[in-house]
Formats: sequence, C-alpha cells, structure tokens
Amino acid sequence: IAAPSYAGNNKDETAVTFYKDVLPIMQENCQTCHKSSGKNISGLIAPMAFMSYEETRPWARAIARKVEAREMPPWFASAPTGVFSNERGLTDTEIETIVQWAKAGAPAGTATDAPMAKKWSEDINDGWTLGKPDFTVKMSEPYLVGDDANDHHITFYEKLDFLPEDTWVKGWEFKIGDNGWTHHMCSSLLSPSAAAELDGAPVEDEGADTPGSQLLSCVAEGGEPAMLPDGFGVLLKKGGAVSFNTHYNKEPGEGTSFLSQMEIGFFVEKNPVKYKVINDSLYNRGFEIPPNQKDYRIGSSRLLEKDTLVLTYWPHAHLRATAARYTAFYPDGREELLLDVPNYDQSWQVTYKYKEPKLLPKGTRIEVDMWYDNTPERGARRGFNSNRFVGYGPRTEDEMQLGFIGYAEIDEKQAMATDNNN
Repeated sequence: IAAPSYAGNNKDETAVTFYKDVLPIMQENCQTCHKSSGKNISGLIAPMAFMSYEETRPWARAIARKVEAREMPPWFASAPTGVFSNERGLTDTEIETIVQWAKAGAPAGTATDAPMAKKWSEDINDGWTLGKPDFTVKMSEPYLVGDDANDHHITFYEKLDFLPEDTWVKGWEFKIGDNGWTHHMCSSLLSPSAAAELDGAPVEDEGADTPGSQLLSCVAEGGEPAMLPDGFGVLLKKGGAVSFNTHYNKEPGEGTSFLSQMEIGFFVEKNPVKYKVINDSLYNRGFEIPPNQKDYRIGSSRLLEKDTLVLTYWPHAHLRATAARYTAFYPDGREELLLDVPNYDQSWQVTYKYKEPKLLPKGTRIEVDMWYDNTPERGARRGFNSNRFVGYGPRTEDEMQLGFIGYAEIDEKQAMATDNNN
C-alpha cells in the first residue's frame, strides 16, 4: 500500500501515526538491524528495512504481533534486568502505541512530525559501527571459499610488525563481509615468540587456535562490538600476531564460491590502563546428547583464584541449544543468578554486557548450565538429525557448550576500592 493513501489524512491530532509516534520507536529500537544500508556483524541484516513509512507500512500487522509477543526487539535473557548496557525491549506504552497504530490501519500522519533521521556510524565510517578505527589489520590476500567447501574451518594469521610499540586498545570491531556463509570468527593475539614460528600459511583445522595465544574475542550472527569501560584494555605486543579463526557454515554447490577478506579495526586507549581484560570460556567437551532427548542439561564450572571484575557473558552453542544460565556460588555460601537465558537462539549470538563491572570475590564458583533439545520436532524446524548421539564438535550439526566470559583479575586493594564504590 503506497504512502499517499495515508499521508496527511489524519484530522484527529490525538490519533497514533507513523511519523509522530511510531518512527521514534523504530529509530531507537529497530533500525539498528532494519535499515537500508550498512551490514550487521557476519553480514547479518534484517530482511526488511523500517527506515521510511513506505518501507514499514506493509509490515505493520507483523510488527504489532512480534512486539506484542515480546519477540522483537530480540532479547533472550529473562534475568537479571536493568544491569546490562545492551538490554533491548519496549515499554508497555511503546507496545500499545504500535498495536494501536496497526489496528487503525497504519496511518502515516504528517511528515513534518517526524524526528530527524538517525545518522549511522557505518554509513560515514566505511562500515565501522564504532567509528573510524585508529588502525586496522586485514587479511593480506582474499581467500577463495570454493564451490566444494562444506562446513569449512580455517585460520589465517597477520603479524603486528607495524606497531611502533606495545599498544593498549580499548575496543575492536570485526568486519566480516556479507557473504552470508560465515558462521563465526574468533581472533586471538599471539605472543612475539609464537608469531615468530608462523610461516604465513593458513591452517585448515577444526577451530583450535595456536599455542601461546590469548583469545581476543569472537563474533557470530547477532553480535555487536563495544568499547571497554574506562580503565580497561587489551595489550597488543609489537612483533606479535593476530589470528582470523573462521568457520564458514557453507554447503557445497556449483556457483557457491566466494572471496573472503576479513578485517579487524582497533581503537587505541590513550589513557592509563588499570585493568587487563581477559576473554575466555568455561566449557564442557566430554558430553554426548542421546538421540531424541529433550531438555538435556550440560554443565561446566570454574573456581575463581583471584578477585575478578566481570564485564561480559556470551553463551554459545549450536542448533539444539534452547537455554543457558550462569550462576555464582560465593565463598560465604550465597548463591546469585548472573544470567538466565531461557530462550537461547543460535541465530542471535548476544553478548551480555554489564553497565558496570561486577565484582566476584576470590573463591567464587561460576557454573554455566545449558539445555538442549535433540527431538525430531526441533530437528525438523532447525534442520538436524535427531536420531544420533551428538557430542562436542566444530561443525554446525555438532554441539558446543561454551560459557564465554570477559573479565579482569584484580588485587586485594583494587577489590576493596571497587567494593566500597558499589
């Protein structure tokens, strides 16, 4: 339905209209994904844009259904609330506004009521959502993923010889491209001694990275980059190297080949760094999910050897995973729910980022539990064979149990200062 059928025909000034009432909600909550230009991480972008009335109007009823069911905007955690900086969700009033707009026939209203269009960083910074990086590291040559490639894993390396000195960074962003086949990419930082052993050739493997490396982070569908809090940083060593550990979730077929040349943009921290950030995971690789099994739980845990400031959580698994939970068991016997994701979806690899770093004292045990559905019903929906035992593995048809966590270990004096501030 074309816009002129509705534009300017609202005589009731109290009526809900697109330009006055709905567009502001779209700008703040939906256009990050539903936009006409730019690329989300791993090339993921919503299949339709909600930038203009003409683009949004045909989807009015579908939008109303999704927001009323609280399926959009996507946020899969139920608890805790109000502690994560990237928490998504609409208020009851915003939901009612969209529902009433759809019920009224999705009127446009008056275009002069519209807020100013948002300016998206990637549109003015060559695709970088965090702004223009201070420097980038790019694969030296494009890599051809051939027609016969099938669920392909490979790791590329680029040395950091161009750095004038050891350099602290406060943020980074992966530019994957829009090939549509990249399942994820992980990047690790190699020490100068480990980098010296590299011969420049990529390594085809199942996701294991190089000894002598430290995980920088990973990115997958639905992921979003972000800057570290003030005082936190990651150190890049001059003479070291960075890896591009990539999984192309590709099916073979004639004409399916493409070129891939990934890039990482880094943002330098010019202020003193108090806390060195570590990204790694709690994991379980010794499981086997039985055939046709529903609600199968797999757990992993870690005992903290130092006082720790936690920045992020990222539960990661594959097609059978349905839920994830992080729980802290404190030395004094207390128990606290850190993150509950009852509606895990592999298509939205959300990293849950604290507004303020959370202090977990030495001796705290963190447990990560994940639940899996290996039934024929889910297999039919997600495209896997439920009639087999499933263990840990890198292929999409295999499974994983990874509870990623971003943190900084601190000394007793820093812990006391942090505790007092809270």
